[in-house]
Amino acid sequence: MKPRVLLFLLALWSSPGVLAQALPELELKATYAYNFAALTLWPAAARTTFNFCAYGDEGVAEAMRRLEGKTLHGRSVTVARLRSLSAIRDCDLLYVGANEASSLPQISALLGDAPVLTVTDAPPPQQAAVVIVAEGKRLAFEIDVERCHRAGLKPGASLLGLARNLRRPAS
Repeated sequence: MKPRVLLFLLALWSSPGVLAQALPELELKATYAYNFAALTLWPAAARTTFNFCAYGDEGVAEAMRRLEGKTLHGRSVTVARLRSLSAIRDCDLLYVGANEASSLPQISALLGDAPVLTVTDAPPPQQAAVVIVAEGKRLAFEIDVERCHRAGLKPGASLLGLARNLRRPAS
């Protein structure tokens, strides 16, 4: 390949227009996370804020920023990017990026039965309450109902009806 063609392709790949094409998926993941939280029944909370946290996915964290200031379950939404797992119990919804999926077992152990809704876009199966999956050009999601119940969370019927797959508690 000629150097000029290679330079052109590199410039095209890194141009803002090309990067903007990826933005809708990030915005969609942030919107999904908001709706997962909105369509879930939560135990009473002592905090006045509803804390969205993102670990391992800067793009989704940035997309979540537009949620700040909205109200969810009577509380004002805040968004935090986490660099470590030390504050995960301060989250109401914890979004774990695919590149940190290997941390999900540790996250699950650290959270125990804390009322934190864990969401990831890592390929299933994962130790998360909700897993976002790509279906062609669309996004779908799976819900681990048992994991939600262990956290004291109850996904609403409308959320369960939209899920592609459900993992229910063993009877």
